Amino acid sequence: MSEILLRGLTAGDRPAIERILREVGVFREVEVAIGLELVDETLNPGPSTDYQWRVAERNGSVIGFACFGPVPLTEGTFDLYWIAVGREAQGSPAAATIEDSVTSAVRELGARWLLAETSSTTEYARAHRFYRRQGYDLIGQIPDFYRVGDDRLIFGKRLDRL
Repeated sequence: MSEILLRGLTAGDRPAIERILREVGVFREVEVAIGLELVDETLNPGPSTDYQWRVAERNGSVIGFACFGPVPLTEGTFDLYWIAVGREAQGSPAAATIEDSVTSAVRELGARWLLAETSSTTEYARAHRFYRRQGYDLIGQIPDFYRVGDDRLIFGKRLDRL
């Protein structure tokens, strides 16, 4: 298997990110649109834009990405807004490689917490397992957050105690 290369976001990545968001198969159309808004906001930043990206390539093709940034009004707390890999990279170490890079980046910025929020529905069970494998704990749950029967799960990784 070829090496995974990690880099920042470029304008040419938008179509690949859209493809990956759709391939994952769990995101609703409105969620795909929000993911693409973050791409656009990063590429055409406003005064308070602080999104950061890790884009993973293999053999010159984008296979996955993560978007993360500091949580406003906190010291040392970062959100992992999105992490996804395309169909061809699922089951490979790509997602873990991307997440490890994000963890390293936020540690260098003085992070204490790296948080990831997701749905409680069964479609997201792979995400729940992934976060646990990467060292996150389930630290919060808000019942019926997204819709009735769809809780918001908050996974957190405490970085200053590892």
